[in-house]
Amino acid sequence: MTTGALVGLLAAVGLVTFLFRYATIGLFAGRRLPGWLHALCQYIAPASFAALTAGELFIHGGEAVLSLLAPKPWAALVAALVAWRTGSVLATIGAGMGALYALKWLL
Repeated sequence: MTTGALVGLLAAVGLVTFLFRYATIGLFAGRRLPGWLHALCQYIAPASFAALTAGELFIHGGEAVLSLLAPKPWAALVAALVAWRTGSVLATIGAGMGALYALKWLL
């Protein structure tokens, strides 16, 4: 990808992000959202989090890797279980990082 294409892509993504945020803040300020839009907006945060973490967990060297020997997905599973059981952010981070380092050492 050339530098010009990358700058154009970043500008386009920035513009789309700005327009979406302006639409939700500027246009709908002081108004009630339609039911379908309100229901759709509830999935933005989980979808964003999934998109950010999936790349880190399953992409290595530019290729999707689904291996039972990869430590990151297992550590993420441990962290998810701790989060589900305890509801504690610190316990989740500690368990996930501890599992990641232990699995990297073991595998």
